[in-house]
Amino acid sequence: MDIKSLEVFKAVAIEQSITKAAQKLNYVQSNVTARIQRLEQELGVPLLYRYHKKISLTPAGRELLPYANKLLYDFDEAIEAVKLSSTPRGTLHIGSIESTASTRLPIIFAEYHKKFPQVELSMYMAPTVDQVSAILNYKVDGALVDGPILHPDIMEYPVFEESLVLITSYSSEQFQVESILHKPLLSSFAHCIYLGRWQQWLESKGYPAMKVMEYGTLEGVLKCVENGLGVTVLPKSMVESRVQGKFTCHPLPEPHRIVPTVFIRRRDSYMTSALTQFMESMGITTI
Repeated sequence: MDIKSLEVFKAVAIEQSITKAAQKLNYVQSNVTARIQRLEQELGVPLLYRYHKKISLTPAGRELLPYANKLLYDFDEAIEAVKLSSTPRGTLHIGSIESTASTRLPIIFAEYHKKFPQVELSMYMAPTVDQVSAILNYKVDGALVDGPILHPDIMEYPVFEESLVLITSYSSEQFQVESILHKPLLSSFAHCIYLGRWQQWLESKGYPAMKVMEYGTLEGVLKCVENGLGVTVLPKSMVESRVQGKFTCHPLPEPHRIVPTVFIRRRDSYMTSALTQFMESMGITTI
């Protein structure tokens, strides 16, 4: 039994004529007859009384008709649902590291929401290591993180690059690395990749590693730096608007300066139209 056969049966029941049903469906008459006969064979009962070119339903045919109507209705509903799924809608769960969430993501979200208002955007902010875990456990649809990730179950796409700067309290004097080695490296979370880049450079030049101290929030970290209580390393984009008269920014030496930001998703995740459009809004080709 298939949908086409039920469609033919319904048309015959309504028109009470094989010929009229064939005309309505734009089928050849023999095709309509063959489908009805096949349906009767599958069910093991006659569905139609045939006499003098007239058609009427048998008791079995009358029993089948409401079920055929329901199945055809449900099939049409399913087709419409699939068509609608190509239009971005529903909730899109996006993860992001703090630096991207505070500088680039607001514009991306605003433009996306303007274009696709039926999509509800949900944002999860956490360090890269937590974002990777969220992706692997299907908690977010995609995430913007520090790259590269290089995980077999994760697809990653380069989006932008961040230029790292060492941030110290404001000073007009020439900067000397030795002048800050006794101070703590401040971070708002553990295992910060930005501080790691600075520590790598120190090691390459024979300097001892600096002590790292977590200080709750980014605002708290910057306030401590402003008052000379420590230094930190952040993307330049995060502090450009706050530098004047408060901080001095020192670009990290190459090759430690540039950190790629990548968009990641699970390799086996279903690509909804909402996710596809979000990725394309950042210039990512999904084909």
